[in-house]
Amino acid sequence: MSPDRVACERFLFEEARLLDEARFEAWLALFADDGFYWIPSHPEQVDPYGHISILHEDPTVLRLRVARLAHPRAYAAAPLPRTSRIVGNVMVEPPLDASHHVVVRSTQHVAEYRGGDHHLRASLNTHHLRQTDAGWRIVLKRVDLIDAASPPGLLTVPL
Repeated sequence: MSPDRVACERFLFEEARLLDEARFEAWLALFADDGFYWIPSHPEQVDPYGHISILHEDPTVLRLRVARLAHPRAYAAAPLPRTSRIVGNVMVEPPLDASHHVVVRSTQHVAEYRGGDHHLRASLNTHHLRQTDAGWRIVLKRVDLIDAASPPGLLTVPL
C-alpha cells in the first residue's frame, strides 16, 4: 500500500466520520473553494449540465444546506437522522494532470435511522482531491447511487 493511498483512505474515513457525527461545518471545510458535490441521476452521466442531476452543489449552496440543517425550524430535517457509513474498496488513480488532482474511487454504504425508519443507501463514490498546505481538499465529490433510477426519497444529510 503506497503512502498516497493510505493518506487518501484516511481522508475518506475522516470525511465519513464528520458526516456520521453531524459535523457539517467541518465537512464543508474539506471542500476546495471551487469544489462541487454531485449526485448524478444515472451512472452514465458524464457531466452535470447535459442532464438533470439529483444534486449538483458548489460550496455556496452546500453552506446554505448546512445552515438549513442547523436551523431550529427546519422541520423536514428534524430530527436529524443518525447514520453509520462504511467506506471500502478504495482505489487511488494517478494525478489527472499538472493540477495534481488525485482521483479516488470507493464504495460506500450508509445506514440511516430516523424516526423509526431505516434506510440503506449504497453508492460508488469518486473524489477528485487536491493537495493543499491545509491538506487534501475536495474538488469534486461524485456519488453514484446504485439505485439512482429509483426515487431517492428525502436526502436530508449529505451522502
